[in-house]
Amino acid sequence: MHKYALIDIGNTNVKLAFVDDGIIQNKLVFETEKFIEKFKVINLNEISHIFISSVVPELNRCFDNMKKSIYFVNFQNIPNIKIGLNNPGELGADLIVNASAAYDLTKQRNLVIDHGTALTFCHIDNEGKYLGCLIFPGNHIASQSLAQFTSKLDYYEMKDTNKLYGVNTEDAIGTGLFKGYIHVINGFIKEFKDNYKDIKVIGTGNGVRIFEKYLNLDIYEEDLTFKGLNLFAQSILIN
Repeated sequence: MHKYALIDIGNTNVKLAFVDDGIIQNKLVFETEKFIEKFKVINLNEISHIFISSVVPELNRCFDNMKKSIYFVNFQNIPNIKIGLNNPGELGADLIVNASAAYDLTKQRNLVIDHGTALTFCHIDNEGKYLGCLIFPGNHIASQSLAQFTSKLDYYEMKDTNKLYGVNTEDAIGTGLFKGYIHVINGFIKEFKDNYKDIKVIGTGNGVRIFEKYLNLDIYEEDLTFKGLNLFAQSILIN
């Protein structure tokens, strides 16, 4: 069986994992801006194929001269789902693989929630058709915007809290962001569940995990993106 690599290139981070004997393992995370220098020192001697989802086209060229079989996922080659958008080429590769993995997991209508640079809600129907998406600024962007466009506010991380409000600036921003995103996510979940009684809600990624205990999720799957990439890899290798 092939030993191969899965790489998810996002705007903030790059995630890499190896698959050996069908098992996803040795997961690594790099800051996107440092990916090229970090990738150069990774031992790929035993790797025959690399399967990639990327939303940063300028980084794709670093794979051009590699003596490996390189495959980039897109809306035309993803297995098991169809893209029902007016311009499917606009859909991010990360959202494509998440949708593929979610439908493979549930085999029914689902809402996939991921929270990285952006907070995204993707809707797939019972036949595996990707119907559309909601995109909301991620919490880091929100905090950076407060710091950038105000003269007295600094960048603060949000914090897990049961407080109703903050008693100082840092506390107010951290609490506001944390509770605000919980309300945003649960609000959209409720709206989808009110409209689709059969929908399964799936959360994924570290950005959702920090809210997980407060969210009305049906399933939390941390490695949904890697699982979707692995489905893509298997569809290529079988052929």
